[in-house]
Amino acid sequence: MKQKFIITVLLAFVASTAVFSQTPSVPVPWERKSAPAVILGRLVDRDPKDKIPAFWGNNESLKGGGYPEFTTDSLTGTFTMVWDICYPLQHKFSGWTVMLFPGDTVRIVYNKKAFNEYQAYNRETPRDSITTLKLQELWKKAIHIEGASFDEPLPIKMKDIHLGVSRDFAKEHAFDTFDEWREVCWREFQDVVGQLDTLNLSTEEKEYRRMLIEQDYLNKLKNFMFVKKCSKLITDEDSLSMFEKQFTFKDPHASELTYYRKALGFFACMKNLFDEGKQYIQANGLEDSPLGRWFKELDEAKAVMTRVKSNQPVDESELSALSPEFQVQIREVQALMRKETAESKGKIRDLPEGKPQEWLPQIVAEHKGRIVFIDFWATWCGPCRLGMKEMESVKEELVARGVDFVYITDTSSDSDEWVEDVAQHAGDHYIVPKDKKAEMQIPGYENAIPHYLIYDRDGKLVKTIRGWTGVDAMMQELDKVDVNP
Repeated sequence: MKQKFIITVLLAFVASTAVFSQTPSVPVPWERKSAPAVILGRLVDRDPKDKIPAFWGNNESLKGGGYPEFTTDSLTGTFTMVWDICYPLQHKFSGWTVMLFPGDTVRIVYNKKAFNEYQAYNRETPRDSITTLKLQELWKKAIHIEGASFDEPLPIKMKDIHLGVSRDFAKEHAFDTFDEWREVCWREFQDVVGQLDTLNLSTEEKEYRRMLIEQDYLNKLKNFMFVKKCSKLITDEDSLSMFEKQFTFKDPHASELTYYRKALGFFACMKNLFDEGKQYIQANGLEDSPLGRWFKELDEAKAVMTRVKSNQPVDESELSALSPEFQVQIREVQALMRKETAESKGKIRDLPEGKPQEWLPQIVAEHKGRIVFIDFWATWCGPCRLGMKEMESVKEELVARGVDFVYITDTSSDSDEWVEDVAQHAGDHYIVPKDKKAEMQIPGYENAIPHYLIYDRDGKLVKTIRGWTGVDAMMQELDKVDVNP
């Protein structure tokens, strides 16, 4: 039903030739609900070889998974993206973003040639020669957006410390204490807010822009040590450690900021620095502010979702205590995890009891007398998927020779895709909480997937393999182990 709706709307969009007006660059009112956000895009003035604008993944959503449902039609130059969300999300294209609310339908007309000109001007023009009017002119030729909030250039000059600093600036502030550094950042913040107040913007847009500037201020506080290291005047570890210990988000200026006073401030956190915005709230005792309370609700929902995604039990009373929009998505995933049928090739397994470092030994012990091939992977990992697919060509032979397949992912994987993969790939499938993966003490693991472990019939680890090396190479490693039944 959802796909039929999207196709219908997209066809109507493609048939329209009118150029619509840009949506004002300020978030619309936030209705708390769970609903898909749809991006309908069209390429214009294009070469037939032109592809859709590149985009980045975004793990900041309750369901996770990192990427939207995506379809494209090279003949018409159209594309659709669907995020299933229960709170606002930032969709990052390469070089620009749109802010999505649950239930949004966003229309984008994208001129790749004009966007390349916009980027070239921004990249090749000396910073002190860039004019906002020129940037805005090029931007409007490149991208037209309707139905979402976005940021267009404003005539505000900032030092952009977060993008890098000059050596002279770094040397000037190399020996600042953190209190001194905070005042440098605060003076710049006040200067930029003063510039904002002179612009002819609506009250709502000024409020939102101020929130973004506040987040830039927090980012500059965080870059205290980065500036010192850039100066190259301080090299001994003891001095660097002394300065590092001075850093804190506890701030005498906290009462003068505004982003935490409305849940809308979440947008500013999403745009710039999600974790730091929340840490600042906690450091300054602002948990009872509107945004502080919302973050607490979100953290509680995420904790429950992690347990559901990792196939752990959740009491109905605990689930019912969450905000309704969070309940919708958690119940969807809960139902999905129970979807395993007799037709599924794989089997969803519960995690062993005990501490995370005890999970692997217990999993291996369940396959006494068999060779155990463990595949650490994720639904969003292309090489992982390739390896799983190609190993299917030899799996039946290997199972007959005494090899058992075990697949382990974490809760960053998309739940829908994971259940589909369980159905397609025979073996035992486990999903672990993302924040517990490091505690598993996976042999040879360096925070990169795919990663493979091979255990012999006595449960002894005989090989660790980093990255997909191909079926032939994998078979050579397995042939070195006793694979005869």
